[in-house]
Amino acid sequence: MDLQRILKTSRIFYRDHRLPEWRAELPKQARVEGEAAVLEDAGRAGFTMAFAFPPFEVQMANLGTLVEQTARAPAPGLPDNQQYTAEPFLADTWSKEPNGKLLQRRDDLAAREYGPYVLLLNPVPCTNAWGRTGKQVGELFAAKGWQGLTVPEYFVLQRYFAEKHGDHRFYDQGDETNPTHWLWLVDSMTATDCSVAMGNARGINVQACPVNNRESRRAALAGQVVALELQASRSA
Repeated sequence: MDLQRILKTSRIFYRDHRLPEWRAELPKQARVEGEAAVLEDAGRAGFTMAFAFPPFEVQMANLGTLVEQTARAPAPGLPDNQQYTAEPFLADTWSKEPNGKLLQRRDDLAAREYGPYVLLLNPVPCTNAWGRTGKQVGELFAAKGWQGLTVPEYFVLQRYFAEKHGDHRFYDQGDETNPTHWLWLVDSMTATDCSVAMGNARGINVQACPVNNRESRRAALAGQVVALELQASRSA
């Protein structure tokens, strides 16, 4: 896993999707403490891909722009039948009607709140998470020392994967005949609720559901947040 390539890919994504504040917070070069050991552990856990993110507060401060650029704007490379055709459904409750709000906790975020970081990720759903409640998935990840996805990370990655695959399967084992994904956004979870996502060619649906909700089709992706140690100026 090439950290400098990851940074370059991430910076280009933020540039191309009109997120200059995000790009400005990522250096062209960086390192992680104990990099060799971290990457070795990540490989054993199946974390085979990575994406770089700015500090969490930068993400939240630009959440409206993020949704506009990743869930409304036409996606280069996607065929017409896979473009976003409906307004994103956003709700911070379990609801049949959107309210335009999103549930995302602001504490217990690993290293996300302290500076730029890399999210090491397994693009294959966690086998033991299928069919569990949100609370059970959260407990499983905590026991393993894993992180899940936050709401901002989801919006970035669903767009990244859509442009990579040309459809909305999101993870590597999606259904290519009917590309749709359902996901627990585990690191949005509060004591009572967790944001969940569903995406396909009709559009993106992110709403909060009770942590004791169970959905057999809903996957969870595991990862690890690793803080970046800056080595160079953040100038573009």
